[in-house]
Amino acid sequence: MNLKFLAFSKILFTTVFVISLSFAGYLVGNNISQRVIGKSLAKQVISTSTGGKSSRLQTLLNEIVVEQKIPGAVMYITTPKGSWLGASGVNNLSTKTRMKPTDGFAIASMSKTFLAVVVLKLVEQGKIQLDRAIATYLPRDISPHIVNSDKITVRQLLNHTSGVAEYLDTKEFIQATAKRSRSQPWTAREAIQYMYQEQPQANPGKKFIYTDCNYILLELIVENITRGTLAQAIRSQILKPLGLKHTFTELREPTIGEVATGYGDRNKDGKLDSYAKVNDGNGLGDGGLVSTAEDLAKFAKALFAKKTLLSSKMIKEMLKFKDNGEGYSYGLGVERFSSPLAKAIGHSGTAYGFVTLLAYLPNQNTTIIVLLNNQNVDIKSVARTGLEVVENK
Repeated sequence: MNLKFLAFSKILFTTVFVISLSFAGYLVGNNISQRVIGKSLAKQVISTSTGGKSSRLQTLLNEIVVEQKIPGAVMYITTPKGSWLGASGVNNLSTKTRMKPTDGFAIASMSKTFLAVVVLKLVEQGKIQLDRAIATYLPRDISPHIVNSDKITVRQLLNHTSGVAEYLDTKEFIQATAKRSRSQPWTAREAIQYMYQEQPQANPGKKFIYTDCNYILLELIVENITRGTLAQAIRSQILKPLGLKHTFTELREPTIGEVATGYGDRNKDGKLDSYAKVNDGNGLGDGGLVSTAEDLAKFAKALFAKKTLLSSKMIKEMLKFKDNGEGYSYGLGVERFSSPLAKAIGHSGTAYGFVTLLAYLPNQNTTIIVLLNNQNVDIKSVARTGLEVVENK
């Protein structure tokens, strides 16, 4: 995205000016923040001038929505100097309802970080050991069906080096989702059966292979140990302590607030199709949460900035990264991004018609969250462009 183009193209300026009259963006600070989004985000504004960075960020978000044909978007940026939260477009193409900064999004694989925190809290409590075999913790009727369950460790599930087969890509699961109503939520026990007949992708500990089945197995482990649901564990260990009142597990808990509809080119015909009625594993441990930008910002602050969500020992374990040799590396439920978000940590997610990103830049003590309801967009470039505005690049 060429920001200079924004400044000098009269045609684009006119278009953006019209668009900006239709879309919502909010300064986070003083009386404005108190009226619009509540005291929890009341901080210094990034710029006191309406023609400053806040205005530029809103203009940028409006332009992204139009150029990349995204129904709607929410962006949140917080730095030591202040914060900005903005929205653009619509949360539903049928109703044309304006996107609001408080709207919920299915965060897809970003949910893995939440599950990883729950597992590491169980480690803190002495109920799990990271380097013990998963056969120790899995339900007894499931463990025999998992090849190498006596060799794969909990750590290897968390950092995707277990080598287990994938369930999402099997023909049987794909066929099952086509007939699965959202009134019938998938359970981890059901989903895991689709990989029973599949061969492992690698030997345990030998290779990084991002596999959603790792987190289905972790869900089964958490539920076996806690004797409750993963949704209950996430709520008691993370959501309630942090006061995340707008985050919930999809199809497992009551919907909170207004949730955007996800879209994608499902039929490969260049048109956006709704995922509103699709149930291809929604609510499972590999990507089951719905959240808002504000809640995700609180989560990132507690986990990465203040480091109060986990003990220092567990934070160190979480941030032990495995490099895949291509500039990308993965810790325990945490990504370390390469260009264009070099040295940032967090997680991205793509599923159910959404693409989401939470990135924390330790050197700048800066967090950016981007939530889009079109899963066919390069979200890391969108985030990088937003950061360039803040950094005056």
